[in-house]
Amino acid sequence: KCRRRQLLVPAALATATAAVAAPPAASASAAASSPPRAAGGGLLPAEGLGAGGATGSFGVPTGASSALPPSAAVAALASAAGAGLAVRRRSQRTRGSGRGSAATCVRAVETPYPQGVYDPVAAAAYFKTRPLAVVVRSLQLLTELGGFGAKLFIDKQTGSSEANAVTRGGELTGMLTRLGPTFIKIGQAASIRADLLPPAYLVSLQELQDRVPSFPTEKADEIIEAELGLAVGELFVKISEKPIASASLGQVYRATMRDGPEVAVKVQRPGMEDIVALDLYLLRVGADPLQWFLRVTNSGVNSDLVGVIDTWGEGFVGELDYRKEAQNARDFQKAIEETPLRGAVFAPPVIASCSSAKVLTTEWVDGERLELSTAEDVTKLCFVAMTTYLTMLLETGTLHADPHPGNLLRASDGRLCILDWGLVTTLSKDFHVAYIEHIAHLVSGDYEPVPSDLVRLGFVPEGKEQDVINSDVVKVLADVYGQWSSGGGAKAVDIQALFNGIQGLSDRYGNIFRVPPYFFYIARTFVVLEGIGLSNDPNYSVISECLPYVSQRMLSDKDPGIARALRSFVYGAQKDSPTRLLDPERIENLTRGMSSYTSATSGLNVQLNPAKEVARLTDQLSEMLLRDIEEAGLEGTQGSSSSTSPTRRPTPLQDLVLDEVAKVAGAAARRAVWSLPFFREREGPRPRILAPDEQDHKALDTLSRLVEKLSPRAETLLDQLRVLPLQEQQEVAMEVLQRLWQYREDAFRVGGRLMAKLVAQGLRRAQEDLAAAGR
Repeated sequence: KCRRRQLLVPAALATATAAVAAPPAASASAAASSPPRAAGGGLLPAEGLGAGGATGSFGVPTGASSALPPSAAVAALASAAGAGLAVRRRSQRTRGSGRGSAATCVRAVETPYPQGVYDPVAAAAYFKTRPLAVVVRSLQLLTELGGFGAKLFIDKQTGSSEANAVTRGGELTGMLTRLGPTFIKIGQAASIRADLLPPAYLVSLQELQDRVPSFPTEKADEIIEAELGLAVGELFVKISEKPIASASLGQVYRATMRDGPEVAVKVQRPGMEDIVALDLYLLRVGADPLQWFLRVTNSGVNSDLVGVIDTWGEGFVGELDYRKEAQNARDFQKAIEETPLRGAVFAPPVIASCSSAKVLTTEWVDGERLELSTAEDVTKLCFVAMTTYLTMLLETGTLHADPHPGNLLRASDGRLCILDWGLVTTLSKDFHVAYIEHIAHLVSGDYEPVPSDLVRLGFVPEGKEQDVINSDVVKVLADVYGQWSSGGGAKAVDIQALFNGIQGLSDRYGNIFRVPPYFFYIARTFVVLEGIGLSNDPNYSVISECLPYVSQRMLSDKDPGIARALRSFVYGAQKDSPTRLLDPERIENLTRGMSSYTSATSGLNVQLNPAKEVARLTDQLSEMLLRDIEEAGLEGTQGSSSSTSPTRRPTPLQDLVLDEVAKVAGAAARRAVWSLPFFREREGPRPRILAPDEQDHKALDTLSRLVEKLSPRAETLLDQLRVLPLQEQQEVAMEVLQRLWQYREDAFRVGGRLMAKLVAQGLRRAQEDLAAAGR
């Protein structure tokens, strides 16, 4: 049975208060005798606030005795103020094949977030009954932030801001570490915001991604046992004595399960909910006065600070529940299995039986950080990583929002592994289509729809389109895409400067242009992957790596919005004109991108024989060019069994290709007919139904340039087939014929559509001849 003891709230408050004010030795001594904390969520650890404290030992090595951090003391104040009767049990700890039992528990009485999700109203009510905790934490924040702010003010007044940037960056990182998990997380988010902080600050803040101090292992044991209901030694054959990695919210141990594989066990820092809730509450309280100050000082900052804090708080508090992280990883894996990236990228499989809200166990992944790998396939894996993030951004709709280098591994089997799924951003299908259209409009020079694109993507408030047209926003964005697509990586263009150029639009046109939060995750991903890519290839270019994915989406996606993007890309601003012409260079880019995507995503470890590879390509092309889009027919009325048959319509690519083939076929036929002596020597006006005109000459010239562009690629493919042994060439021919035979009905249907377009073209020209004769 648990041994019971009465907890006196005044004694707890006195102990925690003394921990803040006492010197290190006194704090450690006081902490050792402090009472267990009462937190939310049922039975949780109730160890005294010693040797690292209930909220982690920031700045103290694992296992070392330390002063109770101020953030831990504040958590103790918040918990003790509402604490009642606690229950405690402890048994002797053993080590060897696995750590033994150390089960401890406290019956929680209150929590700032009763529903387990971010709730500012509930948190405000919770902390109104804990004024001492609020006062102590407020004084700590004011002291730390005020002291640092004073140094910045002096630097500005003395003109030494740039000279002291490196020093201040280090001081900022140290201050955020001392302030605890919430501010470490803020620092991590700020480390990708080159628009807000000088480069020296960003370099220092990067340390927060990988070098967060750990908390004592005995605390981790208690959390594991309380969450999973078994002693550590009963769960694992062995487990590392010290964490192998430590982050703002938790730390990771390497272990071997008694009935399963080697695993990674992530354990959340103790007392996280109280600390995070109090910090978010204080930030929210201070947001309104700060916004008033920024407004009266004409700072130009017009963001809704309370809204920003609430949005960020929802994601941050969501990260505290490792069950959501586990589900995010499973959702990603399920979604990626439905794409050509299956077999090339994965998230570590979750061990559900050893996971809970505060413990996450996944299968161990042997590998190395992608940025540190010297393997030959690093550049290819950078392509896989970029394509994966584009797939999440523009297809699956759940974007991994923590893309720092430590979360990208090259697994020992050559696959890409993405870690840490605690923070994700959800994007709608409408966004996917809008962003692809936006890219097509800018790349093709079709600028008229760009203002509407920016509204749909969240860059411009609705109703401000005309203001965008009157500004140089579109020109700046076009220049950004144009420069970046030139290739050469950092040697050709300053990547960060391009993002700063986009952010500069927000500074100059704050009333009509704002940078949405998701854009910074995209920017971070691009910068991280370009840095890794350039270390292996001096000509690496992120936009060049984006082209394959965007190409295959425009060529294979059947969504009407993607169809508009395709037409914009290949025709530019003339996409709706009856005299529009293809751009051969863009067609070459599309085919090259599609080829690269197909090659890179066919499976990193799967080598198909030539016949199977050609058969796969034949299937892919046939699906895009011959297979129709089927739409379900209408159901019959109630009481009637009748219903209409499914309707068919051509894919966007098929429709575009048929238009161009009809245009070229008609032009070639008219030129051939008119070259006959009978027509060539005939005097008088030329009937348009038979005579080639300027548009015909342009269409044939475009075809000639397109053939010239694509011929080298076709020749290369044929050369690859010619060097095959005769038997393999026969296998390739048979595979192609068999696949095409499967599409014979589709081919007849497409042929009929082509004839209909040729007839319509002839009738239109005959009508123009009659109209001309009537005049």
